[in-house]
Amino acid sequence: MSDDIVHPTLDDPLLIGAAEGLGGSTGSHQRDAWGWWTPLRVILVVLGGSLVVGYLQKLPCRDVSRWKDQFAFSHVFYTDVVASWSAYGLDKGQVPLFDFFVPYPPLTAAVMEVAAVLARAFPSDASASTYFDITVVLLAVFAIVAVVTTALLASRRRPWDALMVALSPVLILQAFTNWDLVALALLGLAMVAWSRSAPAWAGVWLGLATATKFWPLLMLLVLVMLCWRAGRLRDWLVIAGATVAAWAAVSVPVMLRSPDGFLEFWRVNISRGPDWDSLWLALGDATGWDSRGEVSNMRVGAVLLVLTLAVAVLVLKAPRRPRVPQVMFVLLALFLVFGKVFSPQDALWLTPLAVLARPRWRTFLVWQSAEVVLTINRMLLLGGLENFDKGLPRGWWYVTVGIRDITLLVLVGFVVREMLRPRADVVRAGGEDDPAGGVLDGAPDRERRDAGRHRESVLT
Repeated sequence: MSDDIVHPTLDDPLLIGAAEGLGGSTGSHQRDAWGWWTPLRVILVVLGGSLVVGYLQKLPCRDVSRWKDQFAFSHVFYTDVVASWSAYGLDKGQVPLFDFFVPYPPLTAAVMEVAAVLARAFPSDASASTYFDITVVLLAVFAIVAVVTTALLASRRRPWDALMVALSPVLILQAFTNWDLVALALLGLAMVAWSRSAPAWAGVWLGLATATKFWPLLMLLVLVMLCWRAGRLRDWLVIAGATVAAWAAVSVPVMLRSPDGFLEFWRVNISRGPDWDSLWLALGDATGWDSRGEVSNMRVGAVLLVLTLAVAVLVLKAPRRPRVPQVMFVLLALFLVFGKVFSPQDALWLTPLAVLARPRWRTFLVWQSAEVVLTINRMLLLGGLENFDKGLPRGWWYVTVGIRDITLLVLVGFVVREMLRPRADVVRAGGEDDPAGGVLDGAPDRERRDAGRHRESVLT
């Protein structure tokens, strides 16, 4: 395996062409001149610039007087953070999940409460703007963790891949829309712990991530598929047990003290119909199907079960055991595209996984651009719900959703192709197996060991 660092302007077809207009690709003298500026330090500086741009894009939201007449939608600066200040009684000192029910798991509610307490510590300026600014600082810390963990999970030869996350248009546009960066950072820590062959610590971080948003639990589904193929189910039992224990340590006290508040997250997600960004909404409009209730949930659940089984077959039948980020990205993308909810900020969940699964700029930016267009059009759509002479017609909105889903599924298709053709995987091109695999990295497949033992028994 070569230890030479892969420079994007020498490796990625899109950047090779772009570099020609900027003086050419990186050369040997440039590599020697970096000195103190390691790739990670450069990436963090770039991330700082992206977060500043993201904050400036949301800057008008700090003035709640500007939220009238759908101004937040028409100017695309809406954020759940500012809306939660008064909507959830944070301005009056109410505690989420206890004094006021919120549709979020316990750790997300805890981050909201920490920011609210800090905002109320400024009695002369205890306002939505203060609360938003404090939340931005907290989320910026989690963004740093998410980017650093992406760099740690990338191949040692490819430290620059994390730059794709730092420059992500979705990160710039959605970093401060909701509290998704908290779960993203905690999942990153869980994946780093797993990559360091520490399944117990990975389970602790994964349990905390699941107590923030529920989607990180898909990591257990991914790992049971891969551990089954590698014959490492004991390690999976360790991470699964630690995940349950960490989740319970956070969730059970809340459940005992405020069972209705704890169950609010589950009630909302079970009873809600398809969101604006879901294919099921368009399908319901086209067919007249009832998009709410138990029948709708069973329909969506059945599709997701079939997709999960398909991914499991892919993992077991691929010529070489796929990498952890590849399977994570494919499974999560399918859950989002074919689930009931795929909000614009949910694309943040996929961004580091997309980079780790397939660090190629062109397909990544095409998908990210589609997400940006969808975000803008969603704001225009929502703004037109009250101003009927304005906004985006529903038909054009469905076209936007279709384009976003197609670009994402095309990216999924590229990842699946590289799972079936490992030689096309640029991460494995340098001789590595799975930098994020931990106990799976370099582990022989159980199927191949069984086949070897079968051949030996035949010969004897």
